[in-house]
Amino acid sequence: MSINDIKNMLQDASMEELTDLIKKFESDERAGVIRLVESAKKKITAFEVEKIRTQGMKKYEKKYEECRYICGIDEVGRGPLAGPVVAAAVILPKDKDIYYLNDSKQLSEKRAAL
Repeated sequence: MSINDIKNMLQDASMEELTDLIKKFESDERAGVIRLVESAKKKITAFEVEKIRTQGMKKYEKKYEECRYICGIDEVGRGPLAGPVVAAAVILPKDKDIYYLNDSKQLSEKRAAL
């Protein structure tokens, strides 16, 4: 299998598949594959950190879990002195983790799908 094939497999893999692919290719001695495997390991580590961060963001959901809905709010703009401000509110599903949710301007569609 070519290094490019391995690269494509690793890029297209889900987090669960990535672990299995790392095991499959970590004994490959080609320098390019070694770099790809190391990069995949870093990706998994970063995702584990993100899962912890996401759980920490749920402190209000846990504190007020008896409530049927909890609404998150955010605003955009520079403030009333510098121009218009727009506010938005969202209610996310309780049973789904949305990773990399930090700022709507930073969350890509691809990342939201994780």
